Amino acid sequence: MTIKNNIAGSTRAAGKYLLFMLAFVGVAFTSCKEEDGTDDEYANWQSRNETYFNSKYTEAEANADGNWKIIRTYSKEEASATAKTDFILVHVEEEGTGTECPIYTDSVRVHYRGNLIPSESYSAGYQFDSSWTGDYNLKTMKPSSFYVGGLVNGFTTALMNMHKGDRWTVYIPYTLGYGATAQTSIPAYSTLKFDITLIDFVHKGKSFPTFQ
Repeated sequence: MTIKNNIAGSTRAAGKYLLFMLAFVGVAFTSCKEEDGTDDEYANWQSRNETYFNSKYTEAEANADGNWKIIRTYSKEEASATAKTDFILVHVEEEGTGTECPIYTDSVRVHYRGNLIPSESYSAGYQFDSSWTGDYNLKTMKPSSFYVGGLVNGFTTALMNMHKGDRWTVYIPYTLGYGATAQTSIPAYSTLKFDITLIDFVHKGKSFPTFQ
């Protein structure tokens, strides 16, 4: 499966590969199995991730700063979305000026950075992927391009609710991410935290304007 992209350098190429693996490929992560218990970094990983997500859900429900959203997965009707893990959590960092949202068959240009939950060696959570290096600077960063429907459920759900210019911190429960399947640098049962900025999107059959 291939798509058009604007990822420059090995970091961007790796980012493109990883995000598409989110939807389609499971790779053994032998040192971080829930039942293994031999790696302190990821010991009791499933329960730690469940506790973390539930804590964030409570924070989102309280919405003390008015910037939280709780968004139902696109793949479930309202009546059947009965568990907390049927939702993603969003903290709005910046609001864009767009009025429309991408749909499942659209392609998007985004900046993104993905982290795991905080652990012993990574107080901010292990960073497993990023479309940019250095400081976050919209004047110098170049976005990555993806097909909305080609990503994990939670990432797709976020994109389908964003407007151009939105920057969100998104918390995806493992049920809407990898589930019980480990990936190259992501253990099974991992809550995924993404910093996502939606730059642009186009409908199926359309092309993005060329960068100058």
